[in-house]
Amino acid sequence: MGMDRDVIVQVLLRERVRLTASAVVIARDVHAADDIFQQVVLAALQAAEKFQDAHHVLAWALRAARHRAIDLAHQRRLVPLPDDVLDLMETDWSDPAAWSDQAEALHRCLARVAGPAREILRLRYAEGMTAVAIARRLRRTADAVYQMLSRTHRALRQCVDRELSTVGEPAKGGVS
Repeated sequence: MGMDRDVIVQVLLRERVRLTASAVVIARDVHAADDIFQQVVLAALQAAEKFQDAHHVLAWALRAARHRAIDLAHQRRLVPLPDDVLDLMETDWSDPAAWSDQAEALHRCLARVAGPAREILRLRYAEGMTAVAIARRLRRTADAVYQMLSRTHRALRQCVDRELSTVGEPAKGGVS
């Protein structure tokens, strides 16, 4: 007796960001990560009989996304992160409370990103462009794009840290 397919879909949709993020880290391609998520959902529905509960579905889906992303990285001649690093990341990703809090904080911080930083983040992560391609498109140097990405990542990290340390009240200040 397996799990109901509707419940499996609900679990996977609720955890979509986590599953997709794990694939992005390995495959380094947002669009490919979305494809991997869809493949994992289909495979989970086909394997519905073997799942006992929602935790089992999520653990299986994280591992399936990881393997599919590693396969894609190999096909693209990318060097995936070492297994021990992926194991550590997977351990962090398996804590739903921490992930949810961090994801919500990051979402709030991303909403505060404005101007050129927002455009560079959009091009890098939504469009999947390299820093060199972004530099060409925006008529900037690659070094300037790398610096802006670095500053924006640092500002987002600081914003997320403030959000997580502030209980019940949103962090003040934007991200630039």
